[in-house]
Amino acid sequence: MLLEKSYGLADRARRIPLTTDSVYNLGSITKQFTAAAILTLETQGKLAVTDLASKYLGPVPDDKSAITLHHLLTHSSGLESDFSPTDYDPVGREEYVRRALQSKLLFKPGDGYEYSNAGYSLLAAIVEKVSGQPYEVYLTERVLKPAGMRETGYKLPAWAPDRIAHGYLDDGEDWGTILQRIQEPDAPYWTLRGNGGLHTTLGDMLAWHRALETGAVLSKEARAKYFTPYVAEGPRGLSHYAYGWAVSKSARGTTVVQHNGGNGVYVAEFVRFPDEDAMLLLTSTDTTLTATPVVEVLEQILFGGKAALPPRVVDIAPERLQALAGEWRLPQGGTLTLLADRSGLAVTPAGQEAFSALAAAAPAQAARLADLSRRTAEIAAKSFAGDVTPLHEAMGGGMTLEEMRAQEADMMRDRESRLGKYKGSAAVGAIPRDADTVRVFVRLDFEQRSVYNVYLWGPQRILGLRGTPVLPALRYLPTGEREFAAFSLDGAGIERRLRFIERDGQMRLVLGPADAPVEASKTDRGRD
Repeated sequence: MLLEKSYGLADRARRIPLTTDSVYNLGSITKQFTAAAILTLETQGKLAVTDLASKYLGPVPDDKSAITLHHLLTHSSGLESDFSPTDYDPVGREEYVRRALQSKLLFKPGDGYEYSNAGYSLLAAIVEKVSGQPYEVYLTERVLKPAGMRETGYKLPAWAPDRIAHGYLDDGEDWGTILQRIQEPDAPYWTLRGNGGLHTTLGDMLAWHRALETGAVLSKEARAKYFTPYVAEGPRGLSHYAYGWAVSKSARGTTVVQHNGGNGVYVAEFVRFPDEDAMLLLTSTDTTLTATPVVEVLEQILFGGKAALPPRVVDIAPERLQALAGEWRLPQGGTLTLLADRSGLAVTPAGQEAFSALAAAAPAQAARLADLSRRTAEIAAKSFAGDVTPLHEAMGGGMTLEEMRAQEADMMRDRESRLGKYKGSAAVGAIPRDADTVRVFVRLDFEQRSVYNVYLWGPQRILGLRGTPVLPALRYLPTGEREFAAFSLDGAGIERRLRFIERDGQMRLVLGPADAPVEASKTDRGRD
């Protein structure tokens, strides 16, 4: 054991610290436990993963008659992910099964991959039908206890409330806990059961890791099935889905089996390195610092690599932070909006000049950022108008033109159904993510409000894109009385700095490259 430790507070209002005995939420890491339960039933001779799902779920529509348990386990059934608006919708087992079976498949079973929470809820229903026990009871008796896990479950462990970690939103609001949302006798309901929401401790997950190296829960033959990489998760085939696990290779050429989970507040990452006798479990409960980008850094440290570490921060009085908040204008008209954000500043740039200044971009890099912003604006505008050919070319043709056209059309229909008629788009700016990649933000304007797309460019092409409801602010923490730094583990430790100086009786914001700094002045809108 190299490190087992928790940091921060489980409950900020009551100042209850997180400890190694605190209870965390696993999110979709739950799926590997459901898969293990299915394999224990197979070992008992009560089912086979090659069985048709209809054998246990009753008559099914013709288009779903070929779905097997293997398809459900590997997200290759063609089912959509969810059939309920929230994880806490009070939907019973039979109703949820009915919704799933009456839905339209995305593809013929076995012909594709689409991550499906619903598939794992159906597997949990099969566990109950075959075992004759409630899902959590069977899981506890046949999987968790044999693994030495006494602190894992939905509600059966009956943890003391002070042990359960609360989740916190961007503004520091206490989101509470998932356990608070599943207190009804029949909860968790079937939008969550079997696919997410299990609670656990650090010690229990270490016990699980060790149990998977032995026959404590699964036989050698069952474990071979469990970890076999069956279905490619993307067109590039960099990882494959097994039974509740994603399997890939590390930079060292060794096997990695992992899964993550989260609900937008809680995030958990569980990574095993079976060839190297190592594992990482990392969880987070604050939306401003999630576990995911930290995993890569911890992996580097674990295997002897070097990792950039964040700068040391200092405390600054809230009124001092508030005095720096406001709108700041750069020489060519770009603006930076600063908000006092608890112990730091949340900085939102507007205009490429502001993005480049925050990136401390040298002239050549600033020119590239401006070019990528322009190119992305053109590609996005054509895509939103129905011509996805430039986007298809920029992304390297990983999927067919028809698939991309259908995907973009579906996304636009969904947005217009929620936000009103599409009115237009504009590139907001581009900023480096790390030494090799650049994020370009594009605003989409609808009748009701605007949303954003984030395009991730590599050296030659667009590597991916995602939507976001708001333009994310960059968080800067104080490293001195008038100096602030932004440090992004997700950006390979790229550190960006800004500082404040007084000149001619006025405060100035200084940023940009050290050899060619630029200054911003507070606008009338930014002054009290």
